[in-house]
Amino acid sequence: EGWDFANNDNDPTDDQGHGTNVAGIIGANANNNIGYSGVDWNCKLMICKVIDENNSGLYSWWIDAIYYAVDNGAKVINMSVGGSGFSTTMQTAIDYAYNNGVTVVACMMNTDNNVTYYPAGYQNTIAVGSTNPNDERSSPFFWSATSGSNYGSHIDVVAPGNYIYGLNYLSNTNYNSYWGGTSQATPLVSGLSSLLLAQDSNRSPDDIRTIIRNTAEDQVGNLSEDILGFDNYYGYGRINAHQALNQLQVDLSEVNIESSKVSIFPNPSSGYIFVKSTKTYNEINITNIFGSQLYRKELTTNSNSFKVDVSAFPKGIYLVNILGRDGKNITSKKVIIQ
Repeated sequence: EGWDFANNDNDPTDDQGHGTNVAGIIGANANNNIGYSGVDWNCKLMICKVIDENNSGLYSWWIDAIYYAVDNGAKVINMSVGGSGFSTTMQTAIDYAYNNGVTVVACMMNTDNNVTYYPAGYQNTIAVGSTNPNDERSSPFFWSATSGSNYGSHIDVVAPGNYIYGLNYLSNTNYNSYWGGTSQATPLVSGLSSLLLAQDSNRSPDDIRTIIRNTAEDQVGNLSEDILGFDNYYGYGRINAHQALNQLQVDLSEVNIESSKVSIFPNPSSGYIFVKSTKTYNEINITNIFGSQLYRKELTTNSNSFKVDVSAFPKGIYLVNILGRDGKNITSKKVIIQ
C-alpha cells in the first residue's frame, strides 16, 4: 500500500534510492538469503513518497502524507525529511498523529549545526541524531566534509547513521550500496518503536518515547559532547534495542493495588523524595524499569511518612512500592528522577 504525494498518484516508485534504503532499514524481510534484514521483520510498510525526482519536497506533501498514514492505519510514521521553516499546519498534522496514538520519528538533519529542522523540532515527534560505528556523533558524514548530525535541545536520542548498507533501488542483487545521514538513524528508531508496539499494542507515543529515552546508553561517544545525562548532541543517548525490549512491562500510569492515598513529592526529584500515605506501611522498595531493585528499607515500626535519598540514582523512571506488615504491596507509584 502506498501513495506518491509528489505526483499525486498511486505509484511511489523510488527515484533516488533514499526511500528504499530507509524502508529496508525498518522492515526488510529476514531469513530469506536476500540482502539485508530490517529491524522489524514482521511489520507492514505503507510507502508514502514525499520527495520528488530531485530529492526535494514540499511541506504540503508531507502534511497530506501524515493525515493519509494516520487515517489508513499506520502506527509509526518515519520522517527522514526536514525543512528549516516552522509550519503551524505541519505541527497540527503531527499533533493529529500524536492524538490518534501514532508515533512520529523524525531526523535532526545533516548540516552539522544547531539549526532546528521540522518535523524534528515539534514537541510530539521523536527527534533522532546520527552516530558513527564507534558511537561518536557523525561529523562529518562520508559524503561531505562540511556535513554532520545536527544538534539542539529538541533532540531525543541518537542511532547509527553513517555507512548504513541497505537495499538498492535499482537492483535486487546489488548489496554494496550504502547511505549516511540522520535519515538512516531515524528508521532504526522507527523500527524499534514498531517492535515495542508489537510487544504491547496499547503503548502510547509518550510510552514509546519514554522507553527509548530511558533505555538509551549514555556517555558512549565523545565525552566532550556526550556528557552525563541529557545533552544537545546525543540527547538521552544511543538507542539500545535489547534494553528497550527487556524493560519491565509496567504501564507508565500509577499502579493502584489497593485503595489508598499515597503521595510522593517532589516528583520529579533529584535529591530526596517524601512518601506519605493514609495507611501505615513497614517497607519501601524502589525498582528501575528493568525490575532491578535499587533501594529497600524495612521500617522497624509502622509509619505513614518516610524520606528517601535518591540523589545517587541515574536519571529515569522508577517504581516506588509500598508494602504493608503482611508483605503485600499496598500501592506502587511512578517517580521520575532528573
